[in-house]
Amino acid sequence: MPTPVFYTRKLPHWQPPEETFFVTYRLAGSIPQAIIEQLRHDYLKAKLDPDNQTLDKREEVRRNHFLAFENELDNNLNEPYWLKDDRIATITMESLFFNDSKLYTLLASCIMSNHVHIMIRLLPAAPPLSVVMQNHKKFTAVQSNRVLQRSGPFWAEESFDTIIKDNSHFYNTVFYIIQNPVKAGLVTDWYNWKWTYLHPELDKEYRLQV
Repeated sequence: MPTPVFYTRKLPHWQPPEETFFVTYRLAGSIPQAIIEQLRHDYLKAKLDPDNQTLDKREEVRRNHFLAFENELDNNLNEPYWLKDDRIATITMESLFFNDSKLYTLLASCIMSNHVHIMIRLLPAAPPLSVVMQNHKKFTAVQSNRVLQRSGPFWAEESFDTIIKDNSHFYNTVFYIIQNPVKAGLVTDWYNWKWTYLHPELDKEYRLQV
């Protein structure tokens, strides 16, 4: 079995193989730099706190940073809004589907105006999540820039990812993803958001519950 993957850029990423991940990635410039620096400052301060040096505490610090990042995206839909363009959203969604059942199982996804939420389960032969995301973002950036007749960064360099820990975390994350456009006031029912996807088995479960 492949060895787990850990790497650090501006944030630590723990990406074991064959795991299920919740990933959020966003358009370049969609969070003001001052806010990014404040979030990073808060994260590093909490990380270095002597009271946060146990494994559980370190994970809690990382999770809180992830949630702060998510809240900023969801509550402040800053420009650019390139993903509002159906052509760009289509490129992104079709790229996600292209590797579904090849590198991962796409369990849920939602494309918003300036960011994307996905939950995927890596398949045994898949490369690390970082490689999967890098290839997806590179392809969609090139294609999207061509359509928009622009150049320069399309996606923010770094994605946010977290491992799904247990059954409760799994279903809470699914609910969070599909309810994103509802929370943003774009639709009253997630079924009505064109750019939300739920795996057929999960969709069946959801329909039985409502």
